[in-house]
Amino acid sequence: MTAFMHDVARAALPVAIGLLVCAAAAAAVRWSRFDDAQAQRLARQYLEPLSTWCLVALATHTLALGAAGEASVLSLVLPLALGAAAVLVRTAADSSPRPAPAEPVKRHAATPTAPPPPATHAPPATPTAAHPAAPLWADPADDESATRSGLWSRA
Repeated sequence: MTAFMHDVARAALPVAIGLLVCAAAAAAVRWSRFDDAQAQRLARQYLEPLSTWCLVALATHTLALGAAGEASVLSLVLPLALGAAAVLVRTAADSSPRPAPAEPVKRHAATPTAPPPPATHAPPATPTAAHPAAPLWADPADDESATRSGLWSRA
């Protein structure tokens, strides 16, 4: 069992370092006020999960070191320093000043508004690339619901 925990501890540390590097890159995009709106949105959206999963990987590394019987003061310095860096990146990026919102577009009062379309019982539309708030994993091109048939179809 201790050999397995040793392997878990060895595998968790590079994952934690990689997640911390990605979180630091997202924080750098937020701090630099990069001019690309999509980059700002992605950095704002993924900074918190990246730093959280970095802390989870560091906790896994530390617990696996303890379970393997290899925990010592020196072996805990690196995970504690990386955990402090993950928390610092997250809190510093949260306290960074937000850019001023763009001015709203003024519409003419004489422009009539169309009534809302009638409600249907169709499933809600999936987010697409045309919708900027869609998560990265939303891929409308892979819509299999129209081609499925059988026990597991949604029809």
